[in-house]
Amino acid sequence: MIDFRYHLVSIVSIFLALAVGIVLGAGPLQGEIGDTLNREVAGLRQDKAQLNTQLQQSNAARDGLDAYIAETNAQVLSGALSDRKVALVVFPGSDGAVAEATAAGLRSAGASVVSTTSVTDSWVSVDASSAAARDTAVAEAASRTGVDVSETGAVAPRDVLLAALLTAPKAAGAETVAPAAAVEGLTLLSDADLVEVDTEGFQTADLVVVVAGVVTSGEPEARATAAERWVDLSIAFDDRSTGTVVVAETSTAAAGTSVLVAVRNDATATRGVSTVDNAGTALGQASVVHGLVQQAAGDVGQYGFAGGADAPYAPVPAP
Repeated sequence: MIDFRYHLVSIVSIFLALAVGIVLGAGPLQGEIGDTLNREVAGLRQDKAQLNTQLQQSNAARDGLDAYIAETNAQVLSGALSDRKVALVVFPGSDGAVAEATAAGLRSAGASVVSTTSVTDSWVSVDASSAAARDTAVAEAASRTGVDVSETGAVAPRDVLLAALLTAPKAAGAETVAPAAAVEGLTLLSDADLVEVDTEGFQTADLVVVVAGVVTSGEPEARATAAERWVDLSIAFDDRSTGTVVVAETSTAAAGTSVLVAVRNDATATRGVSTVDNAGTALGQASVVHGLVQQAAGDVGQYGFAGGADAPYAPVPAP
């Protein structure tokens, strides 16, 4: 049995050890400990300086590479999308600079950007009054344009309608909405504050580029629900058109729920929809163009450097 004397000896030993440590630290070992600490601090400073130099060199190399790609994209991408009609669809919370760069890149590749449609948050709202007003506008637009949204299955009627108004069907024998009727339907949706669209020179498109955003309002669960609804719209575009690519610049995206990430996390979406997560760079813009070429050929891929990417860039088509 452990008795009082055992405890007493233990306590005395502890205090003796502390005393010895204090004496040694303040005496014979004081200089050695100080020198060791100084050497370690100096080494850490040197490591930090080396890492900063390496970071600067890496950033300079990246910037130089991106500048070179930007300079050569005009030649490399020229004609890649000749005779292609592309609908540019911009989601809320997206980067305006990415949308502008994408439109310019598509045109430099020979594509005709036949419509630019900005979709508002009301498109995915779960608020009862907003949803009722939205569904009324969708029903009226569908009736005016002759788009059948009575039996859309798991796809929301509004998504089927917008895809039908903006794109020509890839399926043989499917009914195409005449441009004049499509403009009338889009105008009705615009009057209901569901979309903003420039209808001058409007044509239905065979390919779609979606500039995805980040959902920032609401609790995490509500944000995830909204992002999934944007994914559903992207799938609707892909189901009807020849191909759809969802693009964003995820490295500079605001905090929230990324729609592009939600696309990559959706097994149904990734079977048909391609993504580019670095569309704010020249390399990413090349992937947008080549991704559309790949989509037109019936293939799909996820490109960039964020999670879920298949490769850093879309494959360059064979000459």
